[in-house]
Parts: sequence; structure tokens; C-alpha cells
Amino acid sequence: MLEIFVIQQLKTREIPTGIILLDRNLDGGIPKGSLVCVYAHPLAMPEVFLYHFSSVTKSFYFNTSRPAKYIKEDMERNSLSSENVTFVDVFTQYYLNEFGQFVVEDKYRDKEIFDFLNESMEKICDKNKDFVLVVDSVSFFLSLNVEWSIKEWLLNKLYILSKENDTVVYAYLIKDLHSEDIVRRVLNISDVVIDISFERAGERIINKFAIPKIRGKKPILDYFRFYVDEGVQIDTAKDIA
Repeated sequence: MLEIFVIQQLKTREIPTGIILLDRNLDGGIPKGSLVCVYAHPLAMPEVFLYHFSSVTKSFYFNTSRPAKYIKEDMERNSLSSENVTFVDVFTQYYLNEFGQFVVEDKYRDKEIFDFLNESMEKICDKNKDFVLVVDSVSFFLSLNVEWSIKEWLLNKLYILSKENDTVVYAYLIKDLHSEDIVRRVLNISDVVIDISFERAGERIINKFAIPKIRGKKPILDYFRFYVDEGVQIDTAKDIA
């Protein structure tokens, strides 16, 4: 009986998000072995969520839209430590040539960046244990000019990686960028969906999030309001009893 209990406990362990009140509502955090889709509008500043996710434990952060050094600086401005973060610089690999100059046109680079991604993930998994992986953003790869089978390979790769390494993979999907078909495919394969958005209330902008899908746990269907001030701060007075 003790062995069964220990096995059950191991199977249900969580990885904290780094957002204290969210972890409290999730009974500890995100279940290990989860592919998490961070489905967000850019104006809601979802990158700060990604900073939290990567700061709580050893993590590998795949940056695609900005150089790594600026993300690191932004994390520190938000009082979030980058000490445990290793950046995998997709931005530099894709956009800059060997002389540090921007590549204007290269018909092979869209395919080759997937090869770089695969090699990087294989090295991470071979050499590390107890880590999380952040892809900022998966929209970058889904927008490249390659056949769908390569993009589908990526989604399956991230899903299986989370399971085989008993970890959490966060993939940021930008709202209002992709076709409904692509969005549904990503949301379908994801174990967890964190829906981050904003609304206008008079002259104010209100940021909010919910977790309508989380396999193995009760979803958070009510939206929580949040603001960014030294990281993500949940508006407890209005949204959490």
C-alpha cells in the first residue's frame, strides 16, 4: 500500500508557476508532464508570465522575437531572477549571419531553424534533468514557410518531450495571428491552456487570465484580473475569495 501511495504522489507532483496565488489555486502548480499553451494577446504582457515560469527552476528559454540579453534585462526589471535560465537564441540563429548582420533573404533558413530547434532540444534532454522549457513563441515556428507536417512534428515533439522528461513545456501562442484551424490544433494537443487577454473598461485597460483546460485538475473557469508590477500581481480584492 505504501508503494502505491508513493507512486501516486510522484505521478501527481506539480511544478510551481512562480505566481504564488495561482500556485495556491492550483494546489501547487502545473502537473508534471504537461504541455502548456499560453494563449495570449500581446497587449496583456504575457511575457511576464513566461518570466515567472522560467525563474522558479532550471529552465531553457527559446527566444524568437528578441535577443536574449534584452529578455534577461526585462526579467530583472520585473524583479524576477534569470539565474537559472539558459537561453536558446533562436532569434540570432534565424535572423543574423556569421558576421552579426541581419539576413534579408535565405530560402533555406525556414527549414533549417527546425533542425536547430530539434538539435537543441535533444541536447537539453540528454544532459539535463528537472527542468522546464519555454518556447517564446511557438507562433514564430507556426508562421514559417514550411509544410504543415514539419509544424505538426514540432507540436508532437513538445508534447512528447514533456511526458518523457516528466516536466512542463510552456508554448506561447499569439492570439489573432493564426487561422482557427491552427489554433484548434494547438489547443487540442495541449494539456493545459492559460488564456490571457485584456478588456477596456471606460478609460482603463484590464488584464485577465483563466485556465479553462488542465488535464488532471479542476480548471479555473473564472477570469482573474492581474497587473504587472515586479512580475504578475493578481488582484485579490476583486477576483479571489
